[in-house]
Amino acid sequence: MFLLMLFACGSGDSDSASDGTVDLTVSLAVPPSGYQVITDSFEVGAFEEMEICTVIRAEPHEEEVLGWFDRIEILSSEGSHHMNVMIGQFSFLDAFTGDGSSAAALGLEEGQYPCAEIDYMESLFPVFPSQRAYQEVTLPDGVAAPLLVPALLVFSHHYINPTEDTLLVNAAINFHTVAPETVIDVASIVFDSINDLEIPAGSQVVASRTCAMERDVNVALVSTHNHQWGDCATLNHYDSESVEETPFFVNRTWETPPLLHFSPGEFTLSAGQGVHYACHFRNRSEETVINDGTAEGEMCVFASVIYPAVFSVEEVEDIVEKRDLIGLTEFMGDAMGPCDTHIETESPWPIDSSPISEAEDTCEGFAQTESNTLE
Repeated sequence: MFLLMLFACGSGDSDSASDGTVDLTVSLAVPPSGYQVITDSFEVGAFEEMEICTVIRAEPHEEEVLGWFDRIEILSSEGSHHMNVMIGQFSFLDAFTGDGSSAAALGLEEGQYPCAEIDYMESLFPVFPSQRAYQEVTLPDGVAAPLLVPALLVFSHHYINPTEDTLLVNAAINFHTVAPETVIDVASIVFDSINDLEIPAGSQVVASRTCAMERDVNVALVSTHNHQWGDCATLNHYDSESVEETPFFVNRTWETPPLLHFSPGEFTLSAGQGVHYACHFRNRSEETVINDGTAEGEMCVFASVIYPAVFSVEEVEDIVEKRDLIGLTEFMGDAMGPCDTHIETESPWPIDSSPISEAEDTCEGFAQTESNTLE
């Protein structure tokens, strides 16, 4: 962001170099209006797992400071576990206080680092998480997110190489911008995670949470994230009193969760209403699985883009014009974060923990949700 959300195609074909390295690097056509960021490539050795963080700037066009984008596309090397674009309070300091301010606040110059060595990883916000090789976010007409440039971004690229070859990988992202006068509503992102997951060995657990809004909003898109022990992830409507029995979103393919977009007026939430999200786990291993931030661990995440944000277009533009750092901090805190409220309510799947021998298929009969985009 200022909100980098949630979330022409280049080629993902591979080539083998003379030294035996397989080139899986990618590129995107430059957007006709907007910004493009492409990371340098890095090598992942045979049977190696790496999570590399690229610190890189989105550069401005001449004197431009604020751009409004309503479409994002991201392309990462085939086989990536995930590629998350992340920001922090440091990301936009260059635009307000001069070049070098963002890197000084982060404590890192532009470059590539093992993510485990970055001290502030837990404080970074994943504004555009992606598990698909190619993923596209489209917002309704009149809805856009602000991008303040220059912006210092962190690309967290997690790759597991199951082959005998050394692989060369990277990622690219395009922000497609629109004319400022066409923007009516500011978009914001909800990213909510169940952090205290614990799935005992040989057990079935359905981890769930009900996320409620404190004001009326439109929902632009939804998605989920979990790892290999999940049979599926589901989203159900919460009407301020109870959770509907049948989910409106189901993901059975944990490696490639869909993005479900909604046209204006198709999915609205009044204050007090929300979404019940659940991750349906079966741990067939001999060890307890927790949310430890690794690929071997588990996660249960609900992500959504909603509008309008609390801040109006005019208020965002005023923050930028005045170089108001306090206002910027307040906007970022409002425009990206967890659910407004977590509601204690009965789940359609009240399974805290039961032996796999007694497990029921809680995903049975639900069709897989497919990704879509808005025209």
